[in-house]
Amino acid sequence: MTIEYLLRGLLIGVIFGVPAGALGALVIQRTLEHGPIAGLLTGLGSSIADTIYASLCVLGSGLISGVLKTYNAPITIAGGIVILTLGIFTVRKQGMRVNDGNKNYLSDLGSGFGIAIMNPGMILLFLFACNLTHTHSPYPLASAIPLLIGAFVGTFIWWIILSGLMSLLRKRITDRVYTTLNKVLGTILIIFGIFVIFDALRTLF
Repeated sequence: MTIEYLLRGLLIGVIFGVPAGALGALVIQRTLEHGPIAGLLTGLGSSIADTIYASLCVLGSGLISGVLKTYNAPITIAGGIVILTLGIFTVRKQGMRVNDGNKNYLSDLGSGFGIAIMNPGMILLFLFACNLTHTHSPYPLASAIPLLIGAFVGTFIWWIILSGLMSLLRKRITDRVYTTLNKVLGTILIIFGIFVIFDALRTLF
């Protein structure tokens, strides 16, 4: 039973943690500029936040879930503003400033966590992944723990793959290509941030 739920959690994590949108762009940008550790830590922050939301579903914390649903719009708007700001800074970066000595690892971890935790809609995505894999509550503790461990590992696998691929390409990227990539990735962040903000505002009116 433990192995079964660990494998189910792993599959849920792979579905749950597809590196799209703002965090995917951010992991790519940080890996290219500061190296794979910076990218991995950004992704790790996201995986921790995803696992927290998954635990709310698995362990059935109705009070916290209720609070998140009540304040879903303002939390999401705050997340959208953070994403939008990161996008603006990314678009404005010029030239290849590779810095393997970057020591802002806590900042990388914290920003990845912050962006992901400001998206309460991840609860719905986790429930969708559970339904897709036919993994349904209630979850006894003996099943919940391996399920959550599997979900965490599954989400983090994506960040290992993405940062690894970007690390391989990193040394081949010229200043011009890097500047263009920053504009593309920054634009993705800006568009995603604007969409998140307007979508949250729409629910208020």
